Amino acid sequence: MHGTRLLVISVLWVVSFFLVLDRVNISLAAPRIMDELKFDGMQTGVILSIYYWGFLFGHFFGGLVSDRIPLRNFASWMILGWSVLTALTGACSTLWQFAVVRLLFGLTEGVTVNINHKLQNNWLLPAERGRAYGIFIGFAYLGVAFGMPLVGWIINLWDWRMMFVIVGIMTLGVMVLFAVVMRDTPLEHPWVSESEKAEVREAFASEPATANAHGDTAASLSFRERMTILSGIPAFWLLTISAFFGVGVYFTAMSWFPGYLVKERGFTIMKSGIYLIIPYLAAFAGMYVAGGLGDRGYRRSFVSLVAAVFTLPALVAMGMSESATATITFMSLALFLNAAAVNGFVVLVFDLIPGHVFGTAIGIVGGLAGGLGGVMGPLLLGYLYDQSGTFFWGFVALGIGEVIGGLVLIPVLGYEHQSKQGKAANQAIIDNPAVAAARH
Repeated sequence: MHGTRLLVISVLWVVSFFLVLDRVNISLAAPRIMDELKFDGMQTGVILSIYYWGFLFGHFFGGLVSDRIPLRNFASWMILGWSVLTALTGACSTLWQFAVVRLLFGLTEGVTVNINHKLQNNWLLPAERGRAYGIFIGFAYLGVAFGMPLVGWIINLWDWRMMFVIVGIMTLGVMVLFAVVMRDTPLEHPWVSESEKAEVREAFASEPATANAHGDTAASLSFRERMTILSGIPAFWLLTISAFFGVGVYFTAMSWFPGYLVKERGFTIMKSGIYLIIPYLAAFAGMYVAGGLGDRGYRRSFVSLVAAVFTLPALVAMGMSESATATITFMSLALFLNAAAVNGFVVLVFDLIPGHVFGTAIGIVGGLAGGLGGVMGPLLLGYLYDQSGTFFWGFVALGIGEVIGGLVLIPVLGYEHQSKQGKAANQAIIDNPAVAAARH
């Protein structure tokens, strides 16, 4: 990746950083909110999970529209909306106020996430997807790793309310950057050279559906027609099940891990923010390593399956650890493995789903399925914490779900192999026109 394409994708990475920083800053503020407003674990779980109801519907709605609308303008308005709602979080004082603001906040971010996936599908060449998507989600983890110390510092310097206002103002700058640099496809960007455009056309030639993602085919398909296409792809439904469990762990970790270190391990808010740098850098590494393995020819479904299965013992060990060092070590391992699992099954959506229904597919996989996991995970963890007085059993439940999400990928191994064979055959025809002539 180089030139203007690298610049555009880099802007998406920056957006990813703030997508998650604005989402999880409430996690570090949660202990102060609980103490000041007298919320218990279940009420706090509601505040943390209500975001994902908005995210669920926003991501799904984004899937319905992203195959049919100009992406750049719509996403710019969504980023503006979530920056304002981030600032408004600091004005909340009651449970219902938090619920309304965080629900709308999740809605705007959910739409943006889906559109960003669609933009990546338009801008990334097939051989770049795993590592580039790994960096995209890696920047989300950096939003936690480096954003948390900043958030902790602001909370200690002022208070949790001012923190939301300051972070919301920072996000406005991201919206301006996005609006200036972004275009829907490389072929319509005035900064993309003719040589880059030729490279894009050639790379997508073996995947005509991807190259045609914004063509007349996508615009003319109704939702029912798109769902009919997706219903005929068995791997799509298996990836949806896997996303419910895998993305659910991903979201729950971002929601509760900072509070877990404060409430159960006795960390200060500032210490929690600093210590979390290591686990979320490990998650970045997991995303990038898994993406690189997939781009080098290893089956993404196999990488995701193995990583998901081993997430359970890592979470159990984290919950049983007694020292701060052991806790952070096993948390790092759990996040590394969960990130690797998420990379595998999400990039498979890029690889296995036709481009003209990609937005709808990722809206269902990441929005409906992943969003439901994000809703249920924080609530389950908060409920089990209230019942048992410990986060341990919540971690066990999350790990078991992750294993289930990995095992459902076993049939996808075959679908992925067939897809690679088909793309190799298409590329052979492109490279050797005589083969195409012989087939006719």
